Amino acid sequence: MQSKINKHEIDKRLTELFMGAFGFEEEEYDYFLSHFTKKLLKKKQIYSTAGSIANSKAYINKGCARTFVVDEDGNEKILYFSFEDFWLCDFESFSTGLPGKHNVEMLEDSELLIISKDDWTKLEKEISKMNQWYIRKVARSAGAMLNRLAEVKVESPEERYISLLKTKPYIFQRVPLKHIAAFLDIQPQSLSRMRKRLIK
Repeated sequence: MQSKINKHEIDKRLTELFMGAFGFEEEEYDYFLSHFTKKLLKKKQIYSTAGSIANSKAYINKGCARTFVVDEDGNEKILYFSFEDFWLCDFESFSTGLPGKHNVEMLEDSELLIISKDDWTKLEKEISKMNQWYIRKVARSAGAMLNRLAEVKVESPEERYISLLKTKPYIFQRVPLKHIAAFLDIQPQSLSRMRKRLIK
């Protein structure tokens, strides 16, 4: 289900976040928000699939998702989890217009704020502050992915598990263990044994 956004439905947290991130004045924020639509997705519903072209991006107002790829053997490899205040988008596909490589599935009933590529491009031209934000956002995303690759290459599964538990404990309250295991690149049974051993 998709509908236009009523400004009065947007909570104070989101207003402060958008205005703070972009440095908007009130009128700029109202204009920015008018280009979004609200979309409700159910748990396990797919937001985007590999091979499709990213013609929009989505801000998670409520809920969470997993972004994953499928290898040649049919195994799912989870790249990252996204929660409130994250953006869902295959940035490479969004920028180049080429087919994306990632799949995105919702892990909870979720509320997304969607903006089309055409509207986003128009706003970037009209509001220069958005370009500055986008450059910072892409740089942070690239840095996070490089750190993730380094962890997989250098750290043991147990080290990755402990690091995740320390830095993002909320993931264990909201994400099924089978998906956490796929994210850590280990079998679910191995994760269960590891958790039991470390609890002792």
